[in-house]
Amino acid sequence: RYISKERKQVALQMSLLNVKDPTIRHYTGISERSLRYLRKVYRETGEIVRTPVCVGRPRILDSLDANFLEACIERQPDIYLTEMQDQLRETCSVEVSIATISRTIRRRGFTRKKV
Repeated sequence: RYISKERKQVALQMSLLNVKDPTIRHYTGISERSLRYLRKVYRETGEIVRTPVCVGRPRILDSLDANFLEACIERQPDIYLTEMQDQLRETCSVEVSIATISRTIRRRGFTRKKV
């Protein structure tokens, strides 16, 4: 069940003021387990709500693979995406689409320019 940030704040304030757990649970409606987890998160992070480092689906290419693609471009600036795909498959044993390679190098600041 969802517990609002404000309700968590109230429960934590009560906990810090040494109010007994049954009283906190009675007034906030937060379960014993959620109250323990709330305190744990607060001790570890100093925050009431744990926020993820990154949101969304994990990237297929990690930073090592992206660095490899950058090195390929620096070695051979006119390299085709299909050639980069082949080198990535052979060297890093990673099979990705051309679109993934294109997005990765665009995120790294590389653009395609007509000659």
